[in-house]
Amino acid sequence: MRSLESMLPGFLAATLQDRELQRVLGQAVERLAQDKELTLEQLFPSTASGWGLELWERAWGIPVDRTQSDARRRDRILAKVKGTGTTTLEVIQGVAQSFAPWPVEVVEESDQYRFVIWYTGTIGEVPHKEDLEAVVNELKPAHLDWTVKYRQNVRTSVYTGCLSRRSDVILLRQVN
Repeated sequence: MRSLESMLPGFLAATLQDRELQRVLGQAVERLAQDKELTLEQLFPSTASGWGLELWERAWGIPVDRTQSDARRRDRILAKVKGTGTTTLEVIQGVAQSFAPWPVEVVEESDQYRFVIWYTGTIGEVPHKEDLEAVVNELKPAHLDWTVKYRQNVRTSVYTGCLSRRSDVILLRQVN
């Protein structure tokens, strides 16, 4: 942002007092601009932090827990926002997607009264899985069961090995 002095005519900076006044006013304007940006960030749950997250949690009926990280609190809020309305596979997928950066597939197994949330692209656990469980259990119909599974597709050769406990033979083979 340009300084306030550079935007004013020269005669307003003639004395030391005028220059000091313009400098102090410029700092105040800069602080106001920063406060405006911070306030605008609080209007959206994906960019909110601190006090803004607390407002979002209260608005959506989520218990406020300041001991959790902002990212975790933000994930819970986004999941709650995405989970409003009629529960469909797309809603469940959107909620599951808000908890991890990996692609998500939701597979319905109607004959078994269940669905599976597949995280593709990882074999690791979803961060804060207990929050995912709480949100999905709140959204899903009570008669449905569900699980979370992980799948990673590899486009290169995968080598497997086996070591027997009773001998020193090591078997390696390439799986195509």
